[in-house]
Amino acid sequence: MTTGFEEILANIHKLQANNKRVARQAVTEGAELFAKNLEANTPYDEGEMKSDVTISGFKGGPQGQIEKDIGYGKSTGWRVKYPDDGTINQRPQNFKERTIQESTAPIQELYAKKIQEGLKL
Repeated sequence: MTTGFEEILANIHKLQANNKRVARQAVTEGAELFAKNLEANTPYDEGEMKSDVTISGFKGGPQGQIEKDIGYGKSTGWRVKYPDDGTINQRPQNFKERTIQESTAPIQELYAKKIQEGLKL
């Protein structure tokens, strides 16, 4: 069983090298969980921002990394910073930070489970 965050990261890198299929599953499931939380925390604006949460394809293959980007599409991504960070006339809502805080622990547990599965620990 992994104990520290550094040990989890070391095992993730080992998993990426030794069992790419399980590593891709872990990243995909973690990205879907984060996107679901981001969509739930996004403020209502006639549904444009909520429906524009996107997950990219796999990135970092040539560098040996397995990762995905989660965020907003081109149509709304440029204006998400205004409700999140606030303006002179609007208080900040900090929904991106809230999503990160809510998603960190469940995604780490998911990765730990997938590491145990993939490395047969």
